[in-house]
Amino acid sequence: MTELYSEGEAHSPDVPDVAVARTSRAVSSAALRPIVARYLAGELSAQVALMQMVIACEDAGAVRRAVDEVTAEADAHSRATDAIIRDRVDALTRLVVENETGCGRIAQMLRSDIDHARPARSVEEGLAHVERLFDWSVGQSEEASVALYSLGSPEILAQATAEIVARLDAWGLLGPDRRVLQIGCGIGRFERALAPRVREAHGIDVSAGMVRVAQRRCAGLANVVLAKSSGRDLGMYPDERFDLVYAVDTFPYLVQSGRALVERHFAEAHRVLRAGGELAIFNYSYGDDPAEDRRAVRALADAHGFSVVLDGERPFELWDGAAWRLRKEPA
Repeated sequence: MTELYSEGEAHSPDVPDVAVARTSRAVSSAALRPIVARYLAGELSAQVALMQMVIACEDAGAVRRAVDEVTAEADAHSRATDAIIRDRVDALTRLVVENETGCGRIAQMLRSDIDHARPARSVEEGLAHVERLFDWSVGQSEEASVALYSLGSPEILAQATAEIVARLDAWGLLGPDRRVLQIGCGIGRFERALAPRVREAHGIDVSAGMVRVAQRRCAGLANVVLAKSSGRDLGMYPDERFDLVYAVDTFPYLVQSGRALVERHFAEAHRVLRAGGELAIFNYSYGDDPAEDRRAVRALADAHGFSVVLDGERPFELWDGAAWRLRKEPA
Protein backbone atom coordinates (compact mmCIF):
# COMPACT_ATOMS: atom_id res chain seq x y z
CA MET A 1 0.00 0.00 0.00
CA THR A 2 1.40 3.42 -0.93
CA GLU A 3 1.52 5.69 2.09
CA LEU A 4 0.09 9.20 1.89
CA TYR A 5 1.80 12.17 3.43
CA SER A 6 -0.22 14.29 5.81
CA GLU A 7 -1.41 17.72 4.70
CA GLY A 8 0.98 19.36 7.13
CA GLU A 9 3.96 17.42 5.88
CA ALA A 10 2.94 17.99 2.26
CA HIS A 11 3.30 21.75 2.69
CA SER A 12 6.31 21.64 5.00
CA PRO A 13 8.45 24.82 4.83
CA ASP A 14 11.48 22.58 5.40
CA VAL A 15 11.43 21.43 1.77
CA PRO A 16 14.06 23.59 0.02
CA ASP A 17 13.02 25.12 -3.29
CA VAL A 18 16.50 24.42 -4.63
CA ALA A 19 16.05 20.68 -4.03
CA VAL A 20 12.69 20.71 -5.80
CA ALA A 21 14.12 22.64 -8.75
CA ARG A 22 17.24 20.49 -9.06
CA THR A 23 15.37 17.20 -8.90
CA SER A 24 12.52 18.19 -11.22
CA ARG A 25 14.93 19.60 -13.81
CA ALA A 26 16.02 16.03 -14.50
CA VAL A 27 12.69 15.42 -16.25
CA SER A 28 13.32 15.81 -19.97
CA SER A 29 9.63 16.29 -20.85
CA ALA A 30 8.62 19.96 -20.62
CA ALA A 31 4.99 18.90 -20.21
CA LEU A 32 5.70 16.69 -17.19
CA ARG A 33 8.38 18.76 -15.43
CA PRO A 34 6.03 21.27 -13.72
CA ILE A 35 3.77 18.48 -12.47
CA VAL A 36 6.75 16.70 -10.92
CA ALA A 37 7.87 19.98 -9.34
CA ARG A 38 4.44 20.57 -7.78
CA TYR A 39 4.43 17.03 -6.41
CA LEU A 40 7.92 17.30 -4.93
CA ALA A 41 6.94 20.64 -3.36
CA GLY A 42 4.02 18.92 -1.63
CA GLU A 43 1.22 20.55 -3.63
CA LEU A 44 -0.12 17.25 -5.03
CA SER A 45 -0.51 13.71 -3.75
CA ALA A 46 1.41 11.03 -5.61
CA GLN A 47 -1.83 9.68 -7.07
CA VAL A 48 -3.00 13.02 -8.43
CA ALA A 49 0.49 13.83 -9.74
CA LEU A 50 0.67 10.53 -11.60
CA MET A 51 -2.83 11.06 -13.01
CA GLN A 52 -1.92 14.56 -14.21
CA MET A 53 1.23 13.22 -15.83
CA VAL A 54 -0.73 10.58 -17.75
CA ILE A 55 -3.28 13.20 -18.82
CA ALA A 56 -0.52 15.59 -19.93
CA CYS A 57 1.17 13.16 -22.31
CA GLU A 58 -1.30 10.27 -22.77
CA ASP A 59 1.70 7.94 -22.77
CA ALA A 60 2.37 5.62 -19.82
CA GLY A 61 5.86 4.89 -21.13
CA ALA A 62 6.77 8.58 -21.10
CA VAL A 63 5.49 8.87 -17.54
CA ARG A 64 7.62 5.92 -16.46
CA ARG A 65 10.70 7.48 -18.12
CA ALA A 66 10.09 10.76 -16.30
CA VAL A 67 9.83 8.98 -12.95
CA ASP A 68 13.01 7.04 -13.72
CA GLU A 69 14.79 10.33 -14.52
CA VAL A 70 13.74 11.82 -11.19
CA THR A 71 14.84 8.68 -9.36
CA ALA A 72 18.23 8.72 -11.08
CA GLU A 73 18.72 12.39 -10.17
CA ALA A 74 17.84 11.74 -6.53
CA ASP A 75 20.20 8.74 -6.46
CA ALA A 76 23.05 10.72 -8.00
CA HIS A 77 22.77 13.43 -5.36
CA SER A 78 21.70 11.29 -2.43
CA ARG A 79 23.66 13.24 0.17
CA ALA A 80 22.32 16.57 -1.06
CA THR A 81 18.77 15.36 -1.59
CA ASP A 82 16.35 16.56 1.07
CA ALA A 83 14.90 13.62 3.03
CA ILE A 84 11.30 14.59 2.29
CA ILE A 85 12.11 14.94 -1.41
CA ARG A 86 13.74 11.52 -1.30
CA ASP A 87 10.67 10.01 0.34
CA ARG A 88 8.40 11.55 -2.28
CA VAL A 89 10.55 10.29 -5.13
CA ASP A 90 10.42 6.80 -3.63
CA ALA A 91 6.63 7.00 -3.17
CA LEU A 92 6.10 8.09 -6.79
CA THR A 93 8.38 5.32 -8.03
CA ARG A 94 6.49 2.68 -6.05
CA LEU A 95 3.17 4.01 -7.28
CA VAL A 96 4.09 3.93 -10.96
CA VAL A 97 5.52 0.41 -10.64
CA GLU A 98 2.45 -0.89 -8.78
CA ASN A 99 0.03 0.73 -11.25
CA GLU A 100 1.82 0.39 -14.58
CA THR A 101 -1.08 -1.53 -16.14
CA GLY A 102 -3.64 0.98 -14.87
CA CYS A 103 -1.64 3.93 -16.20
CA GLY A 104 -1.45 2.25 -19.59
CA ARG A 105 -5.19 1.67 -19.65
CA ILE A 106 -5.94 5.27 -18.67
CA ALA A 107 -3.57 6.57 -21.36
CA GLN A 108 -5.42 4.45 -23.89
CA MET A 109 -8.77 5.79 -22.66
CA LEU A 110 -7.51 9.36 -23.00
CA ARG A 111 -6.20 8.80 -26.51
CA SER A 112 -9.68 7.74 -27.59
CA ASP A 113 -10.71 11.43 -27.15
CA ILE A 114 -14.22 10.38 -26.16
CA ASP A 115 -13.85 12.47 -22.98
CA HIS A 116 -13.36 16.09 -24.01
CA ALA A 117 -13.91 19.50 -22.44
CA ARG A 118 -15.67 21.13 -25.39
CA PRO A 119 -18.89 22.91 -24.32
CA ALA A 120 -22.04 21.25 -25.61
CA ARG A 121 -24.16 23.14 -28.13
CA SER A 122 -27.30 22.17 -26.23
CA VAL A 123 -28.40 20.39 -23.07
CA GLU A 124 -29.52 17.45 -25.19
CA GLU A 125 -26.10 17.15 -26.80
CA GLY A 126 -24.37 17.46 -23.44
CA LEU A 127 -26.44 14.75 -21.77
CA ALA A 128 -26.02 12.42 -24.75
CA HIS A 129 -22.26 12.92 -24.58
CA VAL A 130 -22.11 12.18 -20.85
CA GLU A 131 -24.26 9.06 -21.21
CA ARG A 132 -22.12 7.77 -24.06
CA LEU A 133 -18.86 8.63 -22.27
CA PHE A 134 -19.69 6.78 -19.05
CA ASP A 135 -21.35 3.81 -20.70
CA TRP A 136 -18.05 3.39 -22.57
CA SER A 137 -15.60 4.21 -19.77
CA VAL A 138 -17.15 1.87 -17.17
CA GLY A 139 -16.49 -0.95 -19.62
CA GLN A 140 -12.81 0.01 -19.79
CA SER A 141 -12.14 0.26 -16.04
CA GLU A 142 -14.78 0.50 -13.31
CA GLU A 143 -12.45 2.30 -10.91
CA ALA A 144 -10.89 4.68 -13.43
CA SER A 145 -14.29 5.52 -14.91
CA VAL A 146 -15.26 7.38 -11.73
CA ALA A 147 -11.82 8.66 -10.66
CA LEU A 148 -8.81 8.76 -12.98
CA TYR A 149 -6.56 9.41 -9.99
CA SER A 150 -7.42 5.89 -8.77
CA LEU A 151 -5.22 4.69 -11.66
CA GLY A 152 -7.69 1.83 -11.99
CA SER A 153 -6.73 0.54 -8.53
CA PRO A 154 -9.54 -0.65 -6.22
CA GLU A 155 -7.30 0.06 -3.23
CA ILE A 156 -6.63 3.69 -4.18
CA LEU A 157 -10.30 4.28 -4.99
CA ALA A 158 -11.31 2.83 -1.62
CA GLN A 159 -8.87 5.17 0.16
CA ALA A 160 -10.22 8.20 -1.70
CA THR A 161 -13.84 7.20 -1.06
CA ALA A 162 -13.16 6.70 2.65
CA GLU A 163 -11.53 10.12 2.85
CA ILE A 164 -14.60 11.84 1.40
CA VAL A 165 -17.01 9.83 3.56
CA ALA A 166 -14.97 10.74 6.65
CA ARG A 167 -15.25 14.40 5.72
CA LEU A 168 -19.04 14.16 5.27
CA ASP A 169 -19.22 12.52 8.69
CA ALA A 170 -17.02 15.17 10.31
CA TRP A 171 -19.30 17.85 8.88
CA GLY A 172 -22.26 16.23 10.63
CA LEU A 173 -24.05 15.35 7.39
CA LEU A 174 -24.48 11.62 8.08
CA GLY A 175 -26.51 9.71 10.65
CA PRO A 176 -28.92 6.79 11.09
CA ASP A 177 -31.93 9.06 10.49
CA ARG A 178 -30.58 10.69 7.32
CA ARG A 179 -31.74 10.21 3.75
CA VAL A 180 -29.06 11.11 1.20
CA LEU A 181 -29.02 11.40 -2.59
CA GLN A 182 -26.03 11.35 -4.92
CA ILE A 183 -26.32 13.02 -8.32
CA GLY A 184 -24.07 10.95 -10.59
CA CYS A 185 -23.63 7.79 -8.53
CA GLY A 186 -21.27 6.07 -10.96
CA ILE A 187 -20.37 2.57 -9.80
CA GLY A 188 -22.08 3.00 -6.42
CA ARG A 189 -18.91 3.41 -4.36
CA PHE A 190 -20.46 6.01 -2.07
CA GLU A 191 -23.80 4.25 -1.71
CA ARG A 192 -21.97 1.13 -0.58
CA ALA A 193 -19.80 3.11 1.84
CA LEU A 194 -22.69 5.15 3.25
CA ALA A 195 -25.22 2.32 3.63
CA PRO A 196 -24.16 1.51 7.23
CA ARG A 197 -24.15 5.21 8.17
CA VAL A 198 -27.52 6.50 6.91
CA ARG A 199 -31.18 5.56 6.80
CA GLU A 200 -31.37 5.57 2.99
CA ALA A 201 -28.66 6.02 0.34
CA HIS A 202 -30.06 6.94 -3.07
CA GLY A 203 -28.02 7.31 -6.25
CA ILE A 204 -28.91 8.30 -9.80
CA ASP A 205 -26.91 8.39 -13.02
CA VAL A 206 -27.57 9.07 -16.70
CA SER A 207 -25.43 6.06 -17.65
CA ALA A 208 -27.28 2.75 -17.68
CA GLY A 209 -23.92 0.98 -17.68
CA MET A 210 -22.88 2.75 -14.50
CA VAL A 211 -26.18 1.96 -12.79
CA ARG A 212 -25.88 -1.74 -13.66
CA VAL A 213 -22.41 -1.89 -12.12
CA ALA A 214 -23.61 0.04 -9.06
CA GLN A 215 -26.51 -2.35 -8.57
CA ARG A 216 -24.15 -5.31 -8.72
CA ARG A 217 -21.73 -3.75 -6.24
CA CYS A 218 -24.52 -2.77 -3.85
CA ALA A 219 -26.49 -6.02 -4.10
CA GLY A 220 -27.98 -7.03 -0.77
CA LEU A 221 -27.94 -3.53 0.73
CA ALA A 222 -31.60 -2.99 1.56
CA ASN A 223 -31.32 0.76 2.17
CA VAL A 224 -29.57 1.53 -1.13
CA VAL A 225 -31.77 2.68 -4.03
CA LEU A 226 -30.19 3.17 -7.46
CA ALA A 227 -31.84 4.38 -10.66
CA LYS A 228 -31.11 5.66 -14.12
CA SER A 229 -32.16 9.28 -14.52
CA SER A 230 -32.76 11.59 -17.45
CA GLY A 231 -30.05 13.92 -16.17
CA ARG A 232 -32.41 16.86 -16.58
CA ASP A 233 -33.77 17.17 -13.05
CA LEU A 234 -34.66 15.31 -9.85
CA GLY A 235 -38.30 14.92 -10.85
CA MET A 236 -38.55 11.36 -9.55
CA TYR A 237 -38.32 12.65 -5.96
CA PRO A 238 -40.90 14.55 -3.87
CA ASP A 239 -40.29 17.86 -2.12
CA GLU A 240 -38.19 17.88 1.07
CA ARG A 241 -37.24 14.22 0.76
CA PHE A 242 -33.52 14.37 1.61
CA ASP A 243 -31.18 15.62 4.30
CA LEU A 244 -28.18 15.68 1.96
CA VAL A 245 -27.78 15.93 -1.81
CA TYR A 246 -24.20 15.52 -2.99
CA ALA A 247 -22.31 15.36 -6.27
CA VAL A 248 -18.73 14.13 -6.68
CA ASP A 249 -17.16 15.15 -10.01
CA THR A 250 -20.64 15.52 -11.53
CA PHE A 251 -21.14 19.27 -11.79
CA PRO A 252 -18.27 19.69 -14.30
CA TYR A 253 -20.38 17.72 -16.78
CA LEU A 254 -23.47 19.78 -15.97
CA VAL A 255 -21.41 22.93 -16.54
CA GLN A 256 -20.18 21.51 -19.83
CA SER A 257 -23.79 20.85 -20.84
CA GLY A 258 -24.88 24.45 -20.29
CA ARG A 259 -25.90 27.00 -17.68
CA ALA A 260 -29.58 26.02 -17.87
CA LEU A 261 -28.82 22.51 -16.64
CA VAL A 262 -26.73 23.82 -13.75
CA GLU A 263 -29.50 26.23 -12.74
CA ARG A 264 -32.06 23.44 -12.92
CA HIS A 265 -30.05 21.17 -10.62
CA PHE A 266 -29.57 23.92 -8.04
CA ALA A 267 -33.31 24.58 -8.05
CA GLU A 268 -34.12 20.87 -7.87
CA ALA A 269 -31.64 20.22 -5.07
CA HIS A 270 -33.26 23.02 -3.08
CA ARG A 271 -36.70 21.53 -3.73
CA VAL A 272 -35.87 17.98 -2.59
CA LEU A 273 -33.90 19.06 0.50
CA ARG A 274 -35.57 19.58 3.83
CA ALA A 275 -34.97 22.91 5.60
CA GLY A 276 -31.46 22.81 7.05
CA GLY A 277 -30.35 20.13 4.60
CA GLU A 278 -27.25 20.60 2.49
CA LEU A 279 -26.08 20.38 -1.10
CA ALA A 280 -22.44 19.25 -1.14
CA ILE A 281 -20.55 19.79 -4.39
CA PHE A 282 -17.14 18.25 -4.94
CA ASN A 283 -15.64 20.00 -7.99
CA TYR A 284 -17.86 22.52 -9.71
CA SER A 285 -15.95 22.64 -12.99
CA TYR A 286 -12.72 21.44 -14.56
CA GLY A 287 -11.66 24.98 -15.42
CA ASP A 288 -8.38 26.52 -14.30
CA ASP A 289 -9.83 29.49 -12.38
CA PRO A 290 -10.81 28.52 -8.81
CA ALA A 291 -11.84 32.10 -8.03
CA GLU A 292 -14.32 32.08 -10.91
CA ASP A 293 -15.76 28.76 -9.69
CA ARG A 294 -16.26 30.26 -6.23
CA ARG A 295 -17.98 33.32 -7.70
CA ALA A 296 -20.23 31.13 -9.84
CA VAL A 297 -21.26 28.88 -6.96
CA ARG A 298 -21.89 31.82 -4.62
CA ALA A 299 -24.13 33.45 -7.22
CA LEU A 300 -26.05 30.22 -7.82
CA ALA A 301 -26.42 29.62 -4.09
CA ASP A 302 -27.78 33.13 -3.55
CA ALA A 303 -30.21 32.80 -6.48
CA HIS A 304 -31.61 29.49 -5.25
CA GLY A 305 -31.94 30.01 -1.51
CA PHE A 306 -28.75 28.45 -0.17
CA SER A 307 -26.27 29.86 2.31
CA VAL A 308 -22.60 29.06 1.71
CA VAL A 309 -21.07 27.04 4.56
CA LEU A 310 -17.88 25.99 2.76
CA ASP A 311 -16.59 27.85 -0.29
CA GLY A 312 -14.38 25.86 -2.63
CA GLU A 313 -11.80 24.66 -0.12
CA ARG A 314 -9.60 21.62 -0.83
CA PRO A 315 -9.84 19.60 2.39
CA PHE A 316 -8.42 16.29 1.14
CA GLU A 317 -4.97 14.73 1.18
CA LEU A 318 -5.28 12.10 -1.54
CA TRP A 319 -7.59 13.99 -3.89
CA ASP A 320 -7.30 17.59 -5.12
CA GLY A 321 -11.07 18.19 -5.36
CA ALA A 322 -12.64 21.49 -4.31
CA ALA A 323 -15.59 21.27 -1.91
CA TRP A 324 -18.68 23.39 -1.34
CA ARG A 325 -21.34 23.05 1.35
CA LEU A 326 -24.57 24.89 0.63
CA ARG A 327 -27.33 24.91 3.26
CA LYS A 328 -31.04 25.29 2.54
CA GLU A 329 -32.25 27.93 4.92
CA PRO A 330 -35.76 27.79 6.41
CA ALA A 331 -38.34 29.75 4.43
